[in-house]
Amino acid sequence: MNRFPQTMIIILVTALAAFGVTMLYSTSYDTFGTSKLKLQLAWLILGIMVIVVVRLIDYHRLTRYSPWILGAVSAALLYLAGAHILSKVPGCAGLAAHIPFTGGVKGAYRWLNLGGGVRLQPSEFVKIGLILFLAQYFARHARFMGEFRRGVLEPVAIAGGVMVLVLAGGSLSVSVITGGVVVVLFFVGGVRMRYVLPVFVLIIGAFLSVKLVDNSTLEKIGKTVHYPGIVERLSRVTSYRDPEAVQEGDGYQLWFSQLALGSGGWDGLGFTNSRMKKHYLPEAHTDFILSIVGEELGYAAVAGVVGAYLTLTLMVFLLASRAADREGSLICAGVGASLGLHAFVNISVVSGFLPTTGVTAPFISYGGSSVLASAIGVGLLLSVARQTERHHLERELQDEEESAATPPLLRTLFH
Repeated sequence: MNRFPQTMIIILVTALAAFGVTMLYSTSYDTFGTSKLKLQLAWLILGIMVIVVVRLIDYHRLTRYSPWILGAVSAALLYLAGAHILSKVPGCAGLAAHIPFTGGVKGAYRWLNLGGGVRLQPSEFVKIGLILFLAQYFARHARFMGEFRRGVLEPVAIAGGVMVLVLAGGSLSVSVITGGVVVVLFFVGGVRMRYVLPVFVLIIGAFLSVKLVDNSTLEKIGKTVHYPGIVERLSRVTSYRDPEAVQEGDGYQLWFSQLALGSGGWDGLGFTNSRMKKHYLPEAHTDFILSIVGEELGYAAVAGVVGAYLTLTLMVFLLASRAADREGSLICAGVGASLGLHAFVNISVVSGFLPTTGVTAPFISYGGSSVLASAIGVGLLLSVARQTERHHLERELQDEEESAATPPLLRTLFH
């Protein structure tokens, strides 16, 4: 078997992680010293261990237990969603803040607080649970993909329920990315296009609405729709179109992100020489780290990162096309969609192509949950590659045995 895709995946992931650590040092040292760098290195070491362990596990075993995995992550999401909803009830914000293992961050309850400064975001791991579950489901029900109930209704009900839990916890961006991963799995899984196509049309329609509908109309929608946080989310949409006009309010981060990208030019201001990270762009080491990449290392470095993400996604889908079975193909497609969508949304946000939202750049942004979830995904990819290689070796041995058992005369006639 050709090992090119898996070799490229390992090289690209290693390069992105090393680049991320380097840029994390630059973006966080003036504010946090080496504390963030040490934490990220610890997460990366743990991530490497996770990759090694998951690679050695047959992915068929993981898909077999996928209902339990998805159930455990969903239970954590339900717990956090309850805390988030309680925090929105008048007079209950203080009570919600004292719920064990939670603790709101900027009004959102997305993290489980494990103590000692360690926090995990279950919504990062729910994509892995859904990928494993849907891979097993579509593989087991392959002949029923043309049916509406087993091919569409049942998997949509499960995936939709999980996404509602993510959304209820105040994470719209992650729920949208999770939805995108699910749509890709439906497409690769063989669900009929007449069921999948309307979803694509809806996504394109929503995107065009965000791009084309004027701000006054969106503000009217925000005042008439009684949904918690709708006004805040629509304000992000209206501000990202002209962040300079609201640079002291909702457009603050995007405006200075664009200034950082623009001021870097082709070759940048030089490593550690960013001005925006020191006084203007808060927490640049997380979701907006690529803005500092553009400012310090220039357009060439940003283009290199984009190229690395594109190549990584391509290699993952190439691996999916060579997988030994349907489950392996679906796992690779789901992981590839997750990594690709995360990268696309992050790059789009820092450049102003999409409204500001909290989505990390895989392997580059600071964050333990992102590192671990991405590491599990890479481990699954390598597990698929390992089992596919074993499958091809077994077939070659079987062919050799059959060839050896065939009389010489027959081998001459038929080979």
